[in-house]
Amino acid sequence: MSPIKGITGVIRLPRLGKIRLGLRKESSEGFPYPVPTDYFVCPDEVRKIFGEKPTELAIMLPTEDPNQWAGQYLRCYSSYRGLICRGDGETALARVNIKTGRIATHEDVETELREITCSPKTCAHYETLRCKRVMNLQFLIPDCPGLGVYQLDTSSFHSIVGINSSLELVKAVCGRLSMIPLSLRLIEKEVEVDGKKKTVRVLSLTASYTLAEIQKFAQMPPGQVLVLPPPDSEAPDDLFPEAVISKENVRLEDGVTERDLIKLWDRAKSKVWQLDIREHQLKEWFEKHCHVNVEMDDFNWPLPPAKFTAEGLNRFLKAVDRDAAS
Repeated sequence: MSPIKGITGVIRLPRLGKIRLGLRKESSEGFPYPVPTDYFVCPDEVRKIFGEKPTELAIMLPTEDPNQWAGQYLRCYSSYRGLICRGDGETALARVNIKTGRIATHEDVETELREITCSPKTCAHYETLRCKRVMNLQFLIPDCPGLGVYQLDTSSFHSIVGINSSLELVKAVCGRLSMIPLSLRLIEKEVEVDGKKKTVRVLSLTASYTLAEIQKFAQMPPGQVLVLPPPDSEAPDDLFPEAVISKENVRLEDGVTERDLIKLWDRAKSKVWQLDIREHQLKEWFEKHCHVNVEMDDFNWPLPPAKFTAEGLNRFLKAVDRDAAS
């Protein structure tokens, strides 16, 4: 097989499912809110392997680049727009009101994605807990059927620091990160909050093997380079209660809510990556059916650019499903 630069040797892994750190319940007024659990809330195929309420999962990391599978940003969410701002403490990409430049609310009609200054110390959204640090951790579960990754989101400071520290140790011991058998655990940890000691549940990344066994695994070739799907824009279960994220749900034209638009966007992005749809195919389809100019880079955004409508995304998904079934 002759190589093609930029194509040959690149494998895109689909996201097989989400693993959560809590359950959704409804208040007496009918509003959903997250309740933390002392176990991983897993899809059916994962529970078949690790039990109904697992506290430990056998995982592998898919590539050598943590930025691909352990993205860490300050993220601000709203119930009607999903992810509205993502920053690193210096700069951020936010959906803003075109005229005022302020982060968009449900009342704003004309909005756009714009790069803005990210300063947690002066950000009102950070002070009111609408914006928090979030890690999107994506990993392989070798014992489960299917080739793809599972995603787990956390905004816990102690979980993020603990995982980052473990990654440094694995790298130092093995010389690499990918395809090393590891254990992801949910453990209790005593921390200090506002001067008081408190027991919380945090993520822990460790190994179930001896140091000698781990080093033997490290001598095996990791395989081809993998390209992962971009993490979805859903708010993590362990950090953003509905009382903090606005409960309003604003209707758009054609009876579609903005939350629905975000869900359509996530589905469309997943189809593009899973089916390896090429840029020229996207360009031709959207130009013919929606009269807009579309590029592959558009599908890297966490929120849909203004040129994408709910009607257009729905038509695109139906067309893709028809082609896949034929």
